[in-house]
Amino acid sequence: MTGSSAGGVLGRRRFVLTAAGSVAGASVATFASPTTIAAAGPSPAPNPIPGGLELAPGFVIHVFPAGDPTITLPFSGLTPLGFDVEPTTITDFRGSSALAYHVGRARGNDGKMYNLETDIRAFEGEYVVDGAARSGAFALI
Repeated sequence: MTGSSAGGVLGRRRFVLTAAGSVAGASVATFASPTTIAAAGPSPAPNPIPGGLELAPGFVIHVFPAGDPTITLPFSGLTPLGFDVEPTTITDFRGSSALAYHVGRARGNDGKMYNLETDIRAFEGEYVVDGAARSGAFALI
């Protein structure tokens, strides 16, 4: 993807890399110094929420579309299930969640315009794995 914010087009690759870098940088800066990472080792991954969207027979992603049910995303046709829907993808989680849907168009290196729709989520808080409480920050891009 190519483009610049000055021309009104933001490349998908630049957008995703910038978002991922921002979340990763904030996560590391907030939760651990290099000394504590080396001493404690990596924490186990959190368990996913049960259920979710079935994209194909037997292929479920552990995500529920939270948000305004009067809106239908234009390219996927996805309609959010409501404001009381769990935005996190982590079981036994207590913390903060942020969710954003982005819709637009992006120009590829081949010069073609492509429809772009994203579901980006970020989480920060405590979760439980194997009976032990852990803390961390995560992003779903």
